[in-house]
Amino acid sequence: MIMSVKKNILLIDDDEEMCDELIEVLIDAGYNIDCVHNGTEGKNLILQRGYDLILLDIKLPGLTGYEVLKATEGRTKEAKILILTGRPMQKDAEPGAQLTEEDREEENALKLANGIINKPFDLEKILATIKQITL
Repeated sequence: MIMSVKKNILLIDDDEEMCDELIEVLIDAGYNIDCVHNGTEGKNLILQRGYDLILLDIKLPGLTGYEVLKATEGRTKEAKILILTGRPMQKDAEPGAQLTEEDREEENALKLANGIINKPFDLEKILATIKQITL
């Protein structure tokens, strides 16, 4: 009998209600979940443990999602990264628009990420995306 290994996911988001709902769905789907609500704790967990997937909000207390990615870049090579954001991403901006510092940080984060999930999101859609990238 072949046993499948549970994938380890780190969820870093300050929306506790959304996290509770997403954690329930992911546990039911067979994933191991760690969850923290600020960037500093998220960075520390990434540096201490290995994850298959990191679900990362951009606007966080402590370190921002961008700062977490920058601080852990060498440690996240094995992990897939999905950015969770309620902010329109730069890729959706008008051509020729002036880039802000946040736009530049976003651009750098997108180079490290495997995808973007815009909030609010459908739980079934995010679960399908997670299954697809953690195969």
